[in-house]
Amino acid sequence: MKREEVLSQYKWDLSSLFPNQDAFDENIRRCEELLTALKQMEGSICKDCESFIAYMETSEAFGSCLDNAYVYAKMCCDVEPEKALNQQNLAKAELLLNTQQSELAFVDLELIRHKEIVDEYLKQPACKDFRYPISCVWKTIPHRLDEAGEKMLADMQDICDNAQRTYQSWRVTFKDVMVDGKPQFLNGATLREFLRNPDAQVRKDAYTNYFSEYKRLSAPMSNLLIGHAKGQVFNAHTRHFNSALEASLFEDDADKKLFDKVCIMANEKYISGFHAYNALKKELLELDELHYYDLNVPLVKNAEIHYTIEECFAILDEALKPLGDDYLSKLHQARDNQWIDFMTHEGKRPGAYSWGTYTSNAYVMMNFTGGYDSLSTLAHELGHSMHSTYSNENNRSMLAGYRIFVAEVASTVNEILLNRYLLSTSDNDEYKAYILYNLLEQLVGTLYRQPMFAQFEAQLHEKIEKGEAVSNQTCMDLFLRLSKENYGPEVLLDETIHGAGCYYVPHFYYNFYVYKYTLGMSVALSFAQKILSGNTSDYLSFLKMGGSESPIDELIHSGVDPNNDEVYNDAFTFFAQTLEEFKELMKK
Repeated sequence: MKREEVLSQYKWDLSSLFPNQDAFDENIRRCEELLTALKQMEGSICKDCESFIAYMETSEAFGSCLDNAYVYAKMCCDVEPEKALNQQNLAKAELLLNTQQSELAFVDLELIRHKEIVDEYLKQPACKDFRYPISCVWKTIPHRLDEAGEKMLADMQDICDNAQRTYQSWRVTFKDVMVDGKPQFLNGATLREFLRNPDAQVRKDAYTNYFSEYKRLSAPMSNLLIGHAKGQVFNAHTRHFNSALEASLFEDDADKKLFDKVCIMANEKYISGFHAYNALKKELLELDELHYYDLNVPLVKNAEIHYTIEECFAILDEALKPLGDDYLSKLHQARDNQWIDFMTHEGKRPGAYSWGTYTSNAYVMMNFTGGYDSLSTLAHELGHSMHSTYSNENNRSMLAGYRIFVAEVASTVNEILLNRYLLSTSDNDEYKAYILYNLLEQLVGTLYRQPMFAQFEAQLHEKIEKGEAVSNQTCMDLFLRLSKENYGPEVLLDETIHGAGCYYVPHFYYNFYVYKYTLGMSVALSFAQKILSGNTSDYLSFLKMGGSESPIDELIHSGVDPNNDEVYNDAFTFFAQTLEEFKELMKK
């Protein structure tokens, strides 16, 4: 299908960003004018309170203009990448994005040099909205270098980023998998389908071919991963952090105690729940031995239920009804005002996302097929969109953007509410088993698999920080050991190749990102339980906070403290209860 064949009501309307090309071009000119104005403020930002306010407001306006340009251009490219005008617009936006980073590098240092004066300005009522953003600058002071040092680190950043860029551009080629006597293409996208194949030989060949290729490439791959980790350790120590982990947690006002809590809860205290699930898989699949390549074989057939887009919204209306009329009204705006680009067509990027700017609608891009996955994806992405909408309505631009640390909470809450609604309203045991199975797989990914990745990342960096010799074999041995502990005694791994699995995980280049998946799921489950018990005010309060506080403070002030053991106890108890519910259905 070509894009022009898609009905207009199923395509997004980006006019809330720009109604036409002339408006986009005018916005680019406005961005350039504002950037010039900001550059001209160098040396005078803190001259007096009026100058400080002028800088903050001009910076806010520039950020909004730049966001509009980049988001619009990128979204256009995502659905029509071959269109020359879209490519040109994206190039203009990216040039501005890169230029402003170097042109405005002076700002934080100038503010810090005049900290006492700025603190006096911040006491003024006219500056109250600037207090949190400026506090984020102040907290970096102990980790700042002098101008020469900052320039050195900025120049070094390109070198430190080289490992990640090389990894991202590396296209690994795998040996084909034979299916019914015919060679089938294997890559990261098709691996999961092969591992779901009912033929054990197909699954084994896919697993072996995939991991063996990473084992063959493990020497250069290890150089990239170790080099990246060493770069993070160098940056952390240069900025006077005790570790690379501490430096990464610092941005979110988190600490090692929280990180360790997440890992201990998953990898130690509640790991028996994951082992029990794997034992159940072995039993239900009637296997004498359960290999790693058997773990994705579906325990329940795909439910033969398909939904129209209109039916999906009717279900979401009921599933999300506990969130109140205002929430549903915003959901209907997304449905009725073309916030969503639904259909798959030639050239459109795969996957799904929610994106927008402070002044635009909170758009959704997806590839709708009509199955349960599409319904769940729509609920997930609209969770993001509602979070953005509430954030933008209740905060000025500089305080509206929420951190990645809490970004998955709202989307996951929607998925949980959808699951509970479908389970409570269906009398089809096969369909209910399918829903529960999908929920269990999602919970395994976030509550168990990601913390194992987090542990690998932390221990690799610790070895470097202790001055230990770290090699390719070190990485593979560590990944294999943690994998065996994680999956438990029922799951057999090919010890000759499985350790090379550490080289196919892109998140290891994201600097201690993966534990946030576990934290986000645990927090979302806490909010969902509150909502289903009749308390929606805490959750709606969270949605409205945007980026007006540190992410941990936002959660605490909304009634869910991620430092509290009970948040994780409840999450893993929910997994155990879901597993028991699934077992009972499978006995019927």
